Amino acid sequence: MKVSSFTTINFVNLSLDSTIREAISAFLHHRVDIGCVTNGKDLLGIIHKNSIYRALLKNFPLDSPIRPLIKKNIVTIQKDQSLIDARDIMMKGNVSQAVVLDEHQMVYGIMSKSDLVTSNMTVLEDTLNRLKSLVENLQDAVISVDSNLKITTYNQVALNLLRLHGKSLLHSPIDRFLPNFRRWLIETMKTGEIQNAKRICFEELSVIASFIPISEMNKVTGAMVVLRDVTSYEVIANELETTNRLKKILDSALELAYDGVAVTDQNGRITMSNQGFMELFSIDHQNEILGTPISKIAPQIPSQLSLKFDKKIDGELIQINNRKCIVAQMPIYQDGQKLGAIFKIIFRQLDSWKDILVHMEKLESEISYYRGELSRISKDKNPFAHVVSQNSQMEKFKHDAVIAANSFSNVLITGESGTGKELIAEGIHTFSGRKGTFIKVNCGAIPEELLESEFFGYADGAFTGAKKGGKPGKFELADNGTLFLDEIGDMPPSLQVKLLRVLQEQEFERIGATKTTKVNVRIISATNKDLSELVKQGKFREDLFYRIHVIQLHIPPLRDRLDDIPLLCKHFINKINSKTNKNILGISNEVIKIFQKYHWPGNIRQLENVLERAFHFSTSNWIELEHLPIEFNLLNEPSSPSQISKKTKSDFTIDRKQSMNQTEKEIILQALKQCNGNRTKAAETLGISRTTLYQKMKKFHIIEDFAFKITPT
Repeated sequence: MKVSSFTTINFVNLSLDSTIREAISAFLHHRVDIGCVTNGKDLLGIIHKNSIYRALLKNFPLDSPIRPLIKKNIVTIQKDQSLIDARDIMMKGNVSQAVVLDEHQMVYGIMSKSDLVTSNMTVLEDTLNRLKSLVENLQDAVISVDSNLKITTYNQVALNLLRLHGKSLLHSPIDRFLPNFRRWLIETMKTGEIQNAKRICFEELSVIASFIPISEMNKVTGAMVVLRDVTSYEVIANELETTNRLKKILDSALELAYDGVAVTDQNGRITMSNQGFMELFSIDHQNEILGTPISKIAPQIPSQLSLKFDKKIDGELIQINNRKCIVAQMPIYQDGQKLGAIFKIIFRQLDSWKDILVHMEKLESEISYYRGELSRISKDKNPFAHVVSQNSQMEKFKHDAVIAANSFSNVLITGESGTGKELIAEGIHTFSGRKGTFIKVNCGAIPEELLESEFFGYADGAFTGAKKGGKPGKFELADNGTLFLDEIGDMPPSLQVKLLRVLQEQEFERIGATKTTKVNVRIISATNKDLSELVKQGKFREDLFYRIHVIQLHIPPLRDRLDDIPLLCKHFINKINSKTNKNILGISNEVIKIFQKYHWPGNIRQLENVLERAFHFSTSNWIELEHLPIEFNLLNEPSSPSQISKKTKSDFTIDRKQSMNQTEKEIILQALKQCNGNRTKAAETLGISRTTLYQKMKKFHIIEDFAFKITPT
């Protein structure tokens, strides 16, 4: 910064004929200690108020001229000089004020010590602002601490990187938030040396940290840590390592391949080949052909069909070096970009291959016949025998499901989360006799903007990034089969209209296509919501509801089929035993009784998860109460028979419902506390979906925050 920015330009200007009275009056008016004596604008000297004091003490009259009091040996500085130069000149001249001159050596103003201090403070503040701006705009995270390891500075990148938003960081011990840094910060302040490139890991984050000492007056007073996120670099490094490993596997596979194989880049130059290929073309070493066009080494192969015209050849009989060969070739693509092509040449013992293929075709026909017979026998016997149950409601449900399987109508399966709607849907398809595939779509898991392309597919060039040749949608894939629409209640209205048309006409157009595609698809839908209520609210189309609601199957919740719990437990224990070396013989009667008291908001899925957890925690051959999650112990408190006997049947029903609701609420709260408020983990612990957890939290008026507050019910 320049002197001119901090000069006092409203200065006292006197002439040789000015009197002491005039000088005193000017000093009082301007509140300064020095005045300039000029002739026009030429500087003749200065007069200081101390000189006037001394003259008055010597009884100089007030109307005496100031000429004898003028000091002609004065210190001057230029207005365009730097503040540092001005400071040095004033210190060398040992003066508290200096006259500032312009480029014509005329008086511009006065600079005093206070002006110099003000300028230094301004420069310091500007420097600090620049430093703060620099730290805030760094791509690296920065955190500094004092000698007591208390945080003194941090930037926004640190908050974002370490996920410390909303925390009170300033003057807090760094151990509270970042205990991994303590060791290196202490080492840095102890040695006064920089600790470079220390790799530190957090939950899903890897950083490279440098620890730098902060010194004042040759004494270490703190330290600074500079962090750079290297998680993405490690992912890339792992991908490169995986790529190298896959290349080694590919090299080994090529060498073990019985046939000749060659790979080229997009220009047709050979990048890889195996021993069989080199043997066929009488090549001693692979280096002789690497980088050479395949058309030069193997002109008999129609390589341009794959390299230029993107054609795939499954098998073409070609004569190479007086040997009959079968050539297969195809282009190689990644992310829509052509990388090259691969060529496979079968030339050894073609007659033996012919016999093998004929035999395989015969075996495939026999397998298809026996598979059909087995399916027919199983279907006639009991198509839902795999559904474990002895409950009368479930037996009726399975009977209705068999009727639905033998029909051609659309089916709507309703039931709470975890009751096995997808299992039933797949069973209906398997035993329906439809020859096509069972395709399932979770309407709530696909982003709304992708739903249309997922259902109806898209044509070649329909949009930027579209796969070459287009992509078939779920309806095409399910042609002559079954399309299972899970969570159909979450389908957006815009897609409901298009789905209705397909159900009515059994035809649609791919995105970007003009050709209509006809299909024969049976729809099985599933939901844990009340679709009729959604229709009333205007969130689900009424006409679509009646289209999918031809046959409705409602799966009872586990709490309504508690007599199935012993069978289900036995089934799941056998299933888990088969996956491990452990052998659990069964479940204690006490656990069965607790299970039959429980409300099971997550139904069958939750039961399986609870048993799997208990399986791992059990140290014996039996699952006991102590192996269950803590929330099940809430159900193990004895009730007072005398109190129950006093209640009427109506009161008992109401109390039972309230008790079940309260118990379910307590269990959800326990899970949330156990998972530190993480709703995804809490839902997994309970064995229910996150959507179901949200619905139950809303039902019981649970507001979870850091302190787990509960609103009155």
